Amino acid sequence: MRAALWRHLQWRGLALAGTGAAWVVVGLGLLLTDRPAVRAGAGPLIDLMCIQGWGGVWIACGVLALAAGLRRPGRDVWGFAAVAGPPAWWALAYLAAAVSGRYPPGWATVPVYAVILLLLVIVAALTGRDRRICTCERGGRCGQ
Repeated sequence: MRAALWRHLQWRGLALAGTGAAWVVVGLGLLLTDRPAVRAGAGPLIDLMCIQGWGGVWIACGVLALAAGLRRPGRDVWGFAAVAGPPAWWALAYLAAAVSGRYPPGWATVPVYAVILLLLVIVAALTGRDRRICTCERGGRCGQ
């Protein structure tokens, strides 16, 4: 079972599905916990929509990335867009909060989101040309 799952997901699918699952957890954290530093750092985004709404955005993007992780390369590009959106928006929000003086320590959070984006781009670039074909798609049974 594990070997069949690996043959289907491989690095690209694992990166999408794993990050997508993490985004669902981040979204739940925004919905269920009160974190004043996050409210301050993401203040520019929270001015546009409440933090619970942003929690929903993280969850929705995570679910899209999870779904895309199960697709073949070439048919999963939208998953990389979904998984890259939240950290990009939050990096910009923390940067804006730091520059404006609204949350001066925000500059220290920007590299965390930037590294996540960098690693996603690296995985997408390194695995984008590979054709991932599961044994299911060759007419065999998964697990063979």
